[in-house]
Amino acid sequence: MSQPNAQEMATPRRFQFEWTPLMVILIANVLLILFLQLAAGQNLFEPRTLATLTPLLGVMVIIGLAQAFVIGTGGIDLSLPSVVTAMGIIMLRESGGQNEMLPKAFLVAAMVCLIVGVVNGLLVEVMGLNALVTTLATGQLVLGATIIYREGALQTKVPPLLSSWAQGNIFSVSFILVVAVAFAVLILVFVRRITTGRRLVLASASMRASELLGIRYLALRVSAWIIASLIGGVGGVLLAGQIASPDMSSGGPYLLSSIIVVVLGGAVLTGGRVGPFATSLGATFIILLDHGLAVMGFSTGARTLVQGLVLALGLAGVGLLMRPRTMKTSGGVKVPAEPDEAALQQA
Repeated sequence: MSQPNAQEMATPRRFQFEWTPLMVILIANVLLILFLQLAAGQNLFEPRTLATLTPLLGVMVIIGLAQAFVIGTGGIDLSLPSVVTAMGIIMLRESGGQNEMLPKAFLVAAMVCLIVGVVNGLLVEVMGLNALVTTLATGQLVLGATIIYREGALQTKVPPLLSSWAQGNIFSVSFILVVAVAFAVLILVFVRRITTGRRLVLASASMRASELLGIRYLALRVSAWIIASLIGGVGGVLLAGQIASPDMSSGGPYLLSSIIVVVLGGAVLTGGRVGPFATSLGATFIILLDHGLAVMGFSTGARTLVQGLVLALGLAGVGLLMRPRTMKTSGGVKVPAEPDEAALQQA
């Protein structure tokens, strides 16, 4: 076995700074806050502004986390907005505006989310259908069924208990945002510390590696769709409580934005590890940007255009950050470095 020569031993390793998606989106948020505070003259930290922004941010974080589970598998769930809309209508019809009927409404909502998640997972992962087309179709089915279901709902407001809690806050910070942060922490612990969660990440990133390690990747990938639908359902219920009078357009704004926040968090649309806190920071950036543009007088169409530009720039930025690391061979030709198998074995 060859020994390292004296020159190699004497040469210290230089510190190499590397940009990470979490670092980039964190800096982007700081710069955006500074711009809105100093240049645009918007006080983001006054109680009234916090009470307005934090519930919107909380819902966006929760729905973004739901989308992140699917994007981690290499898919996109376009049925989430319809699920969010359905949750609001279920809260109206099943509760009848009465607090004592909330448990029944929650149960029905959970069953709907479970069914949608199972159907999406089976169609995409087991039957191998295209995720984009499949979830667009299931989303339209859910939306159509919700329209028919809505015709029998005479109540126009959710129960007072749900609305009062969803509209509540502590030091002007919405309870919904507190729930969203709790979800992010639980998801982080699940995917980093729990064996099932680590295996889910591995199954999402590489079916071949999962198969070699003897992991039942198919069941895990289907479960990602189910978890996404359930988390999206929680976001829909909290949104219904926050606006008090949900309608058929409640979930519409989350069609594009739920994808944007995950991409801004450094996710690759071809699948892989997705960071819950990076996704939360992506949601923060989008909410602050939209709020800032609205205060500056931009129209809804202009703000949607900006979101599309942010998505395009985010995809380009993630592509640059996620380029495979290279190493130089003895012939001077750069080739991709070998993947780190230690992380796979830990799953």
